[in-house]
Formats: sequence, C-alpha cells, structure tokens
Amino acid sequence: MNSFIKVVQKYENITELTPEIMHELIEKIVVYAPEKSDGHRTQQIEIHFRFDVAVATAIADSREYDKKKKAA
Repeated sequence: MNSFIKVVQKYENITELTPEIMHELIEKIVVYAPEKSDGHRTQQIEIHFRFDVAVATAIADSREYDKKKKAA
C-alpha cells in the first residue's frame, strides 16, 4: 500500500497523461470484442490498476459517438 501511495503522490498534480505515468499506474487494459445489437455497437473496456487497488470498467457505445459526431 505504501508503494501505491508514493506513486499517487508523485502524480498528484499532473496536467498531462503520459505513457510513463500510464505504465506506472496501470497494470493492463482489457478491450473486449464489440457486440452489435439493434444497429449499434458496444464494447467493454477494463482498466486494471497496479497495486490491486481498483478495476475500472467502461462501456463504449456507438450511439453516443454518433451523437457527438453529428453535433460537431
């Protein structure tokens, strides 16, 4: 736990996410195969942080991407 706290304190006030920071904080990123349903695509992404402190899961949905693309 002390190692994790030291790393987090080191990057406490970052303004840019660099590859170095990602390598130090993230163990692996798992991107699952996309699923297609009702004409749109979703894809699950997991971020596994080092030090076994957390796993973040996100779902990327093509409907949200399409809305942003049309608004631009």
